[in-house]
Amino acid sequence: MPDDEAQPGDTCMLTGREVRALAHPLRLRMMESLREEPATASILARRLNESSGATSYHLRELARHGFIEEDRERGTARERWWRRRERILLVAPKVGVEPETDAAYARLQSIFLERDAAALERWVRIDASPRWQEATMIGNWSVHAAPEEIEELTEKVVALVDELRRTAREAPAEAKLVHVSFRALPQEA
Repeated sequence: MPDDEAQPGDTCMLTGREVRALAHPLRLRMMESLREEPATASILARRLNESSGATSYHLRELARHGFIEEDRERGTARERWWRRRERILLVAPKVGVEPETDAAYARLQSIFLERDAAALERWVRIDASPRWQEATMIGNWSVHAAPEEIEELTEKVVALVDELRRTAREAPAEAKLVHVSFRALPQEA
């Protein structure tokens, strides 16, 4: 889906193979970087502190599964530029289809939880300014909700977060990279 057609609530039902292709920490970081702007394997390698061989390999895998595409307007005979096909990618699990797909979704969720834990660990260790300490939010609530209501909440949260997604050049001078996490998990009574 082209960028101008993507909507915050759009979800994508992926095959098990596609989820397995996406469920890799470096590939997710590359997808985030490509969300900001197209790049070559070398540019991504510098941004993500990886080898260009690794980024090149993972770019080809992401392209093979349709997550990214070559940006032929920027490319030359020596450089291949890549861009995301979709501006927003919400991966919606289709549970119980096949064990391999369920395992791939579990791996993807595990990566997200690891990233959340790492972000929390970094936050605890930084010496944030008083203004950033005031702006920081960690909270949780228990609500009684139906699945449809949680889907609607998710769409609203994603839309609000997407309003803040922009390149560092487009952000205000005082902006910092902020890890935003959202979960809505049913609990047993």
